[in-house]
Amino acid sequence: MNDRDPLRVLYVLKRFPRLSETFILREILALEASGVRVMVDSLHAAEPGPRHRELESLEADVRYLPRHPQLRHRAVASAHLRIFLHAPMRWWSRARGARRQGTWEGFLKAGLVAARARAADAGVIHAHFATGAAEVARDASALAGIPHTVTAHAKDLFHRDNVGHIGERLEAAAAVATVSSYNVDYLRKLLPGVPVHLVPNPLPPFPATGWSTQGRLLCVARLVPKKGVDLLIDALAIVSPRRPDLRLQIVGDGPLRDDLEARARKAGVADRIEWSGSLSSDGVRDAMRNARAFVLACRIDADGDRDGMPTVLVEAMMAGVPVISTDVAGIRELVRDGETGLLVRADDPQDLAAAIERLADEPRTADRLARAGRALVLRAFDPQRCRRRSMALWRAAMGSADAQAFLAQDDEGIGGVTATLDDGREPDVTGEREVPIGVDSFGVLGARERQESPAERVLDLA
Repeated sequence: MNDRDPLRVLYVLKRFPRLSETFILREILALEASGVRVMVDSLHAAEPGPRHRELESLEADVRYLPRHPQLRHRAVASAHLRIFLHAPMRWWSRARGARRQGTWEGFLKAGLVAARARAADAGVIHAHFATGAAEVARDASALAGIPHTVTAHAKDLFHRDNVGHIGERLEAAAAVATVSSYNVDYLRKLLPGVPVHLVPNPLPPFPATGWSTQGRLLCVARLVPKKGVDLLIDALAIVSPRRPDLRLQIVGDGPLRDDLEARARKAGVADRIEWSGSLSSDGVRDAMRNARAFVLACRIDADGDRDGMPTVLVEAMMAGVPVISTDVAGIRELVRDGETGLLVRADDPQDLAAAIERLADEPRTADRLARAGRALVLRAFDPQRCRRRSMALWRAAMGSADAQAFLAQDDEGIGGVTATLDDGREPDVTGEREVPIGVDSFGVLGARERQESPAERVLDLA
């Protein structure tokens, strides 16, 4: 395969699809719309519950690997035999290491991935999250002789259970992508020999829903400590005596649900909060239509976990809703205080309450922030921009000097993107635009963006 060939990419994911990982689905759809052939190997079964409507457009073949593979399974034995015949010494070396380290099941999964990658003539193996999926992709890469890359996010980098494993999981990668400049700086210090580049999670543009002066405050989050929903409840209690009209809608679920509901009752604001549970992307979009502000009170939790670049915050800004968040990790690159939103100190409900009250009292400020926030994310998270960076990352991993030069020249972070559109107009967000037919500098075959496609195809080896 050379720089002019259409690229084939095999994704290795812990679980696909997942409701909370819309960004992976959208990334794959953007690649497919550009002519990239994507395949998916999922280490676990699909997440039960609501599904995003965008799945209907997915063309990738999704294969679910056996949870506990054994060599006596025909598919596992066949895959490993093919790898062994291709590179016997490489296979033996990895097999012995897996036996010694107690990672035999992971090795067997890696063999399945490696065999599929070779059979499909994949140019690269790519994993999301520097955890188990990255380990399988690393070992599959070694078995197949195909480069691999990893996109790192947040919990996989900062949670104390993962910090000590970053080197072993990522040092063999041909390149690492991550979602914020904060993460880029962090990883470059830890991995001096590995190319690390910013590749934001793409967000297809959609018409602004706007915001309402009579609407509710909105928070969309998993109910876990790092999301700071307890702080938002406390802030609502602080501001409520002065603004009895304020209501809060919380979308999401998680282990803290009961504790948070009890906290709201104790604070005297239970009747001002609507708990909506988990919603699909369409449901979240509907909630944004009725919001007066979007609030995400992120913090660094006791285990060191934190948000890298919350996708839902980007979605709220795309929707044209004014946002309030905290100065944690990469959020400051997105929410520029007083320019694209309001940024407050983490773990400070008083500061959060003051920001909420300011937006409620100053509708012109809220409108200005909402417009600037939308302009920023339309530029910074444009799917074609993100797709070009992904393609360059993979072509560079495959040895393309042109792709390496592109990444070196175009490695500015979100902080380098202006929060206004050049001509004051918004781009076409109808979904009808076309991508020119042809091959770009990284070998992506263009095609009309798909409105419909065959249903998801599943190959289950379990």
